[in-house]
Amino acid sequence: MKIFKWLTLTAITLIAIIMITPFYGRAQISLTLQPGFGQAITAVNNAEAAGAYPNEILPLVALLNRALDLNQEASTLPLNQTGEHDQLISSANQVLANVTNQANDLTTRSAQRAYLNKIITYVSGIIIAVLGTFGYVVASEFYERYRIKRTFQMKVKRK
Repeated sequence: MKIFKWLTLTAITLIAIIMITPFYGRAQISLTLQPGFGQAITAVNNAEAAGAYPNEILPLVALLNRALDLNQEASTLPLNQTGEHDQLISSANQVLANVTNQANDLTTRSAQRAYLNKIITYVSGIIIAVLGTFGYVVASEFYERYRIKRTFQMKVKRK
């Protein structure tokens, strides 16, 4: 009977968790994006994976949003305004190239910073281990001398 209660409780919990989780709709954007978007997004993801901080990624994301806005604005223009359309697309491509370059630089800096932090961590661990060992040796030597001193200060009494 207890097994049935546990199974029922588990099933109710799982159903509650499934019901609480938000449903994500798959909205399709009706924009045609330039190939530079994929390259720029990949470069930003690489920078984040290399250890870039969120405050370093934020300007790149803002630039990506700016390029997306330019692309959307270009797609909403009427067909007779091709000059303005081409100008907006070239501006978006320029922003994307800028994002890609900045993200690649950030990836390099972040990887170097992460490597340096790892080296500092290992060296600090070694130094702390050596200092701890030295402290243990000094403390045990001090304690041994204290015990010897106390032993020689004892008085022997007859019963």
